[in-house]
Amino acid sequence: MYYLLSILFLLTTAGAPQHLDLEILSSTAGGKVYVAVYDSPDGFENEESISTASRELTASAQSAELALQVPTEGDYVIAVFQDLNDNGTLDRNFIGVPTEPYGFGKLPPSKWRAPEFGEVATTVAGGGRMKIEVRHWREY
Repeated sequence: MYYLLSILFLLTTAGAPQHLDLEILSSTAGGKVYVAVYDSPDGFENEESISTASRELTASAQSAELALQVPTEGDYVIAVFQDLNDNGTLDRNFIGVPTEPYGFGKLPPSKWRAPEFGEVATTVAGGGRMKIEVRHWREY
């Protein structure tokens, strides 16, 4: 009987959407923070997110709270950037280095190259809360 109940529990919760509360911290006030969620290496590489969200930061605010929902438990890249000049994109310099604060749910191993999916993917299981600090490239 115990095994039957365990299997039924797993079947009813395994595919359930997961709720995730994000706290985004920045050393720079103002602008808007954008969040993108990627569920595969191909999606991450091609910037094809499965979910996006944004939140305005006031002129004096250095943090924001956002609620996200992902389809099921699993590994996701949660990428955030702070748009300081309000153009809706992560600005980069002539060699491709971001010039606005950015961050991931998991810190990338190197700032000298773009991270791969597995290096910055976070396991989301049972929902929960996550803190992401966005930084300028020079601060990594």
